[in-house]
Amino acid sequence: MYSVMRLRRSLTSPPAIEAVNATPLIDVVMCLILFFLIVGKLSSEAGPMVRLPQTGVGQEEQSSSIMIVTVSRAAAEAPKNAWTGYGIAVYSEGEELANPKALEAAVRGKLGINSAASVQVRADRSLPWGSIDPVLRAAGQGGAKSVRLATERLP
Repeated sequence: MYSVMRLRRSLTSPPAIEAVNATPLIDVVMCLILFFLIVGKLSSEAGPMVRLPQTGVGQEEQSSSIMIVTVSRAAAEAPKNAWTGYGIAVYSEGEELANPKALEAAVRGKLGINSAASVQVRADRSLPWGSIDPVLRAAGQGGAKSVRLATERLP
């Protein structure tokens, strides 16, 4: 005689997973958040890429509060504004400024938040001095006590 063995199988539900280890997933998500925060901060401060003038002298910026103003060559298809006559485009805090009055207002706004703030002008090395001069004047008219030109240190 044969004996029949019964197998128990649950046909209605699969076996339950007791616990999921989410720690590695949380670590990855935190790294992604930090990456995007850093990249976002860098892209908002930098404005357009410019090649800074090179020098062997100068000192590092010591101010804790710096307003960065980037001056680049205006694109040929750029809309006409007050800076176009100088062949430049001016950016601050990641936004393009249409005219010297807008730069003055931005400097006043920064000084309203922190009166010890300094203005750092990052101008492309291929620009002639005459095209950067109106930017420096507008920053001074905005009340900046310190306006400095950023340079790249020679190795």
